[in-house]
Amino acid sequence: MSDAGVLGGAPAWVLLAALPLLLASCTAFTKVSVVFAALRTALGAEMLLPWSAILALSVVITAVIMGPVALEMAPLLEVAGGLGPEVLTPVADFLARHADPAEIDLFAATQGLAAEHPLVLVPAFLVTELGEALHMAVLILLPFAIVDLIVAQLFALVGLPAQPLALVSLPLKVLLFLAIGGWEAVIVSLVAGYA
Repeated sequence: MSDAGVLGGAPAWVLLAALPLLLASCTAFTKVSVVFAALRTALGAEMLLPWSAILALSVVITAVIMGPVALEMAPLLEVAGGLGPEVLTPVADFLARHADPAEIDLFAATQGLAAEHPLVLVPAFLVTELGEALHMAVLILLPFAIVDLIVAQLFALVGLPAQPLALVSLPLKVLLFLAIGGWEAVIVSLVAGYA
């Protein structure tokens, strides 16, 4: 094998190796997965909702959110005939639209780069996404924490041991989540946040 072949293939391998990181940091995946992980924790349903189910749901909802960006990229890919800067313009627009302007200014000033530079847009978008995800996580965690406190207080008043607390609070939290239409509320709020 010649050196040119090895060096010529290196960028493709680097891109392939970096693809999961790029998809996680330049799409809605990080925010969606943090919110669903918070929901899983809030319900205390680690056995009912395995990580594989949360990951699959996160990927599907991310695909729904990123669909319009992919549709914008498709004609550009056909015209350009490859992955060039003009093809990535819809992704850059998506990042700029959903990154907090204060975060963009911070990373631009920190690195001395233009606000449109990927080394500014990607971290600004990612920090914004994590902040929004944590805000949503708090809103998800609080009601279920209150259910846990009420059940614990009832156990203490009746004089029952605390060991079966999860056996009582888990069904109550799942019923509460289903009664309020929790899946719809969480998924609609995630998707609507990118509209």
